Amino acid sequence: MGNLLKMERYQLSHNFFYWCGIIGIFLMGFLTADTYVSEVMGPSGGEAASLADIFNGMVYDSTFLLIIISGILSLILGQEFSHRTIDLEISAGHSRKAIFASKIITYLAAFHIMALIYPLAGCIREFFRFGMDDGGVIFYNVVKAVVYSCLLNSAVFLIAILVCCCLRSSVKAVAVTVVVTFVLSLYLGYGMMLELPVDFLPIYQIRMAVSTDAFFQLTAVLNGVVWGSLLIVPAWIKFHQCDLQ
Repeated sequence: MGNLLKMERYQLSHNFFYWCGIIGIFLMGFLTADTYVSEVMGPSGGEAASLADIFNGMVYDSTFLLIIISGILSLILGQEFSHRTIDLEISAGHSRKAIFASKIITYLAAFHIMALIYPLAGCIREFFRFGMDDGGVIFYNVVKAVVYSCLLNSAVFLIAILVCCCLRSSVKAVAVTVVVTFVLSLYLGYGMMLELPVDFLPIYQIRMAVSTDAFFQLTAVLNGVVWGSLLIVPAWIKFHQCDLQ
């Protein structure tokens, strides 16, 4: 398992599309950071007063980024099926359970980093505007935002992983993943506007988590656990059953 994790990290760290995503998202965050100063969490969110507000606001508004990031995840993982990389790992004697676990751990960690690059770039841009006068508050808010972003974004990334395990084709996986995440984002936007039920969506719970002062939020935790469980189990079943030589 340890060797597989090292191999997965090496492959992702040398993947052209992954680094294009990192650089592109950093630039997006850096260039759009000023727009969050006056409306930190949308028109009703008021003005930002600290770097913590900028970080929270950019996490709050990062739903559209998940479409891009999930598409990149599907492209890279889908290539592992299309290029028969996984077949070679099985031929090398690694168990499917170890391969699946290593990919889940590596891909979730790598793409959480990609997602958090966006608010980090914004904080770098706005550092000289706000400074670090209240470091404790900033640290608390950033840690809370990172924890809930990782917990709830995992559900979105697991959708991409499940799609890849089902389709085993990078082109098809990217198309389906982008459509699914776009529909979820579209439903969130119209659902909030039309007062439809949106509490069940992880991308809604992320917004609630970063816009609330309390650290422990049971609804968000349960949402992330339930979605994660409902997605990782069928992903493993499909991976376990698919024809890989």
